Amino acid sequence: MRNLRLSDHTSEALHNNSEGLLCVNPITSAIYHINKDGLGIIKGDSEGSPQLTWSSHDIQTSKIVQADFVTAINALCIVTNEGDVFTVNTENQEVEVVGSVSAGLDAACWSPDQELLVLVTRESSVVMMTAEFDPLIEFPLNHDGFGESEFINIGWGKKETQFHGQQGKAAAKSAKSTVVPVSELDDLIPRISWRGDGEMFAVSYVTNESKCRRIRVINNEGVLQYTSEETSGLEQALSWKPSGSLIASSQRFPNKHDIVFFEKNGLRHGEFSLPFKPSEVLVKEVLWNQDSTVLIVWLEKLENNAVTSSIIQLWTTGNYHWYLKQELRYNEKICHICWDYETPLILHLLTATQYYCYRWSFHTDVSQGLGVSDLAQVGVIDGTKLKMTPFRQAVVPPPMSAYVITFQECIQAVMFAPSVVRKCEASPDSSLCVEDSGFLEAFDPPGCNSNNLCVVHGSGILTFLTQAHASENLDDQGCGVQVTGAGGNGFTVKVKVHRVFAQHQIEWESQPKPSESTLLYNWLWVSKSTMIAFYKEEISFLAVIDLQSLGSEAGRTVVRTVLPLEDKVLSVASAPDGSMVVLQLASGALVKADLGLQKVEPYEVDGHEVQFPTVCQKLAVCPINEGTDIAVLGLTRRSRLYWGDKQLLPNCTSFHIHNSHLLVTTSSHLLLIIPLMQKAFEKLLEGKIEGSWAVSTRKVERGSQLVTAVPLDMRVVLQMPRGNLEVISPRPLAVHLIKRLLTEHNYHQAIDIMRKQRVDLNLLYDHNPEDFFKHAIHFVQNIDNAHWLDLFIANLSEVDVTNTMYSFNYSEQRTKKSYPQSNKIDAVCTAVREAMMKVNQEKFLLPILTSYVKMTKSQMDVALRRVQELKDTKDNKHIVSAEEGLRHLLYIADVNELFDVALGTYDFDLVMMVAEKSQKDPKEYLPFLNELKKLEEDYMKFKINVHLRRFRKALECISHGRDHMEECMNLIVSENLYRDALQIFANNHDMHYAVCESYASYLMSRQHYNEAGMMYMRAQRMEDAMNAYKMAGNWKMVLVVGAKLKLNKEEMTDLCYALVENLIDKRLYADAAWIYEDYMKNEEEAVDLLVKASQWEDALRVAYRYGRPDLVDTNIKPGCIEQGETCLHELDRLRDTFTHYCSRLETAREVKEKQHLDILEGKGEANLDSDLYSDTSTVTGISYTQSHTIGSRSGSSMSGKTFRSSKNRKKLERKKYSTKEGSAYEDLGLVVALYETITTVDQMATSVTALATILVTFGMDLKAAELQTNFSALLDLIDKNKKKIWPPDVQADEDEPLFGPHFTTNGAVNLFERNDPRHIPFAAQRMKELEPCHRHPPPITRPKNWALHLLKQEK
Repeated sequence: MRNLRLSDHTSEALHNNSEGLLCVNPITSAIYHINKDGLGIIKGDSEGSPQLTWSSHDIQTSKIVQADFVTAINALCIVTNEGDVFTVNTENQEVEVVGSVSAGLDAACWSPDQELLVLVTRESSVVMMTAEFDPLIEFPLNHDGFGESEFINIGWGKKETQFHGQQGKAAAKSAKSTVVPVSELDDLIPRISWRGDGEMFAVSYVTNESKCRRIRVINNEGVLQYTSEETSGLEQALSWKPSGSLIASSQRFPNKHDIVFFEKNGLRHGEFSLPFKPSEVLVKEVLWNQDSTVLIVWLEKLENNAVTSSIIQLWTTGNYHWYLKQELRYNEKICHICWDYETPLILHLLTATQYYCYRWSFHTDVSQGLGVSDLAQVGVIDGTKLKMTPFRQAVVPPPMSAYVITFQECIQAVMFAPSVVRKCEASPDSSLCVEDSGFLEAFDPPGCNSNNLCVVHGSGILTFLTQAHASENLDDQGCGVQVTGAGGNGFTVKVKVHRVFAQHQIEWESQPKPSESTLLYNWLWVSKSTMIAFYKEEISFLAVIDLQSLGSEAGRTVVRTVLPLEDKVLSVASAPDGSMVVLQLASGALVKADLGLQKVEPYEVDGHEVQFPTVCQKLAVCPINEGTDIAVLGLTRRSRLYWGDKQLLPNCTSFHIHNSHLLVTTSSHLLLIIPLMQKAFEKLLEGKIEGSWAVSTRKVERGSQLVTAVPLDMRVVLQMPRGNLEVISPRPLAVHLIKRLLTEHNYHQAIDIMRKQRVDLNLLYDHNPEDFFKHAIHFVQNIDNAHWLDLFIANLSEVDVTNTMYSFNYSEQRTKKSYPQSNKIDAVCTAVREAMMKVNQEKFLLPILTSYVKMTKSQMDVALRRVQELKDTKDNKHIVSAEEGLRHLLYIADVNELFDVALGTYDFDLVMMVAEKSQKDPKEYLPFLNELKKLEEDYMKFKINVHLRRFRKALECISHGRDHMEECMNLIVSENLYRDALQIFANNHDMHYAVCESYASYLMSRQHYNEAGMMYMRAQRMEDAMNAYKMAGNWKMVLVVGAKLKLNKEEMTDLCYALVENLIDKRLYADAAWIYEDYMKNEEEAVDLLVKASQWEDALRVAYRYGRPDLVDTNIKPGCIEQGETCLHELDRLRDTFTHYCSRLETAREVKEKQHLDILEGKGEANLDSDLYSDTSTVTGISYTQSHTIGSRSGSSMSGKTFRSSKNRKKLERKKYSTKEGSAYEDLGLVVALYETITTVDQMATSVTALATILVTFGMDLKAAELQTNFSALLDLIDKNKKKIWPPDVQADEDEPLFGPHFTTNGAVNLFERNDPRHIPFAAQRMKELEPCHRHPPPITRPKNWALHLLKQEK
């Protein structure tokens, strides 16, 4: 649906007015004019150089057949009609004749790679030459052969017996039609055209016998491949599509004139008719551009078989229809045309007096409105027809359209009215705002005027059109409107059409004035009363056109201002408010034109001039940051999208500016949706698209390009390469539309879209929780659909979708208030249920029932009660019946669960109501219900709750009486209900004691002896309690129970001796000493045990308390001296062990790293047989696989290690941390051993402090100082070596990845790079094999002030 827009036009007058050919130098872009007299330069570095004449080089010719620039030799290759082939060096203008054909030449053509030159002689022979002008092969065209690929006749009967369709059998007997010779207008000259890949070329020539045209296809080796049939009316034009699919020519019929297409095998493949009578024009040539998108048809207008004027038509195709996009008319004869080699849409044209250059660009003409009244109009030019489709109202695929506007002349350009939104205080949501364009308000359609348009056609006529009904009686001033795809022909017309509002010719009040109005290009409707266009005389000019009183008799279109420009303009765009126009010059520089101040100045951002890095074929100005800033975007022919001088995307195929998003299609077949925010663009500059918050992606069909997007809507129109359309609703645009509707409290339309687009209905609440609760009643009233409300409640979840699946649309609302309630589902269900009950609880009964069931703690019983109440009501005029409500509950809940809930209400009528509507067999539930009805009420409830496994309620029901206690006790034991039973039977002494005793027995079986003792005491079973406390080692409670049992002195003493022996065996000396002191009054044994426990202060306290100072000299002093010596020896041992392990660890790491490097370099072999290596080891970063073959059995190491027993696995773990020298994991075992050694030393700090204190107390300062100094030295040694043992490269546990919804793609990439073995030191890699607790030094637990200040050595 793209049109061809003229973006630049230049012309040069020729010094030598004679027919000739054009030749373009693809390297320097120089333009050469070659005719029979010589060579001239129209444009280039040597424009001032004199013309080169052939006569001065002894070359005589009456006609130049072909002229090409050969880049390999940097020279022009010229072929004359007399048969000469010569070259002209463009640097020194040397002329060299490289070949000559005595028979003369009619046609010549170089291959696309300029490796072969094909010549056709006047004797209809083909001569092929190399790039060095050496002849390869020569063969005649006039012979009867078809070619190498001739069709094979497999003998399927005679023609007379074959099926001929509607023609019948008479077709087989009809005489073969005679081929008509070529027209007298045919120049009888052969034509040559190469396929784009240079593998084949086609030759069109006139046969000697029948004098008609025939096409032969020959490969690049000179071998004939195919020959077309002799075709009546086939004309001289010939052009092979560079993409290789079709060969274009022309054919004249008695009633029409067609451009026809052939396949390479010579068979016809489509055509289209020219908009002329058969004898009205002569098709001079057809010519494809370099990328096969545009076909030029060069026509000559005939009157009495004489050429009166020339016409150039540009045709494109889409969906098997050919569109006439542009038409150029000349009052003189055209000599030559050619496409540019580098830029596909630049056309060079030569007449006898002028050289013209046209630059075209593809552009989709769409309406620019921003409001809901903009119809997303798209206009497609097709000659004199403008095909219109309003995509908001109808999607009509091309080549059809909603309606067609026909003009009297060919259309040159289409402009839609600008969209300037006026603030409307009466409509805060802007839904009633009027978008201003260029017409009187009396003729404006309701709402947005951006649907109005202006068409430039004929000799610069401007026709303005506005929307009206097709049946209205308006003067269309020669234009016609026909509704095609949106009704008409007897059907109801579904859309408004465009009717002519005004038609004007441009009036000029400023100079300079172009020679013709048709030379204006780059049209743009800027504001209500202003248009601009460009033209070029000696320099480029900007013409500002005022639109005055359109639609009235005094209406005019006047050029009042002309602004000169420093360079030609290739593209133009205006700001959304029309205040600024941005121009792109040929150099890529951007300038802005202030039409109010009538000045042009460089476009600047932050004080710096902005220039595109390369020329862009499409320019757009879009608002960003909610309209506070402006961004200039440009798209190059090579799919690079620029934001000013920065490249946003390297693979953009098309883009479109939506209300709040930039839509982009890429060559990787993705549709990107980018918020119109500066920080989103800056994020895009980083090149990280996947997983970025700034870009949302969606896959589209290969080659899709954007046509338009409906404003304030979610529909996006894409066109496929073939031409068909696809309308999609990208999720970000759908959510953006829903956001707007929710903000406007238009809940009905929002939920309707969410249902159709499958958007999570939680967004209705998550969009703005606080606002939702404030408008809960309006929410229900606006939706007014019980089914939709039911669907919303059923889809509720605790997830905030604005932070998960729709976070792209809510990236700016991270600081949103949290939910007013901690439980979202319960809060929403409650609020909506209350609102529905206030509005109409009968109408919304079903969603009300759903809200009860959906609660976190399902209130299904309340829902059932409401249904039962409805059933018991005698009034039968309810909107929703009880049966319908019950069916609804059965639909949203499991029937068995619903039956159980009904049974739990103890209401058998309700149970029967549910059971009757379910598919349960009465034989299943009737006997059970009948048995329950026979029981007393409490026991019945007990049975029902046991059946429903509501055991606590069952106990509560049975606790009111004294019967069935045995059954109750069995239930408590079988279901482990002791905790509930203790609370429920607290006042029932017999049952309480029984529960406590049974619970104590249960705890004893689980070895919870201390708790069992408590339960035995509550059950008054003191002997059992004492045994339980003894087994728990709780000697204090044993003594308490003994006191409660009132044991005599002898029994108490025996009990104390037994406890002391048990405590000494467990090395609990301090506890044993406490019993000796308080219960047995044996202070000597108490002091002795306190010394063993290193409780020096308590030992002194006991000795002096009982007046035994002798125990100090006999027990305490010797004990502290002995422990001091023992502690010193232990410190020496730990120091030696630590030093030895550190030394071995350093050596082991060096050995392991060397082995690792040897394996990587292939010098060593991995110890594959070791059980310490897994089948795929990450220690070295290499995967090892070993195969074993024994006899006829074969397997891999995988089979031997897959099924390890638990015993072997434990053995492997112990073996893994072995410190045995030379073991596979020696370094890891040493790290674990050092970890344990450091932990032991750290735990000694308290005992060292206590020992040093008692030594100082007894005056043994030297011994205490030695002890403290040695311990301090050991701690310093440990601290010094910690970094060697645990390298700092080993990451902390906190750096481990946290997977979840917030784990991004960037995080995954960073994690991968961080864990890449190539970037991690070998020691750090090995440390990752350890348990997480061993990867770091042990935490310090000793007190900071463990050392005695008086023993510290002065430094």
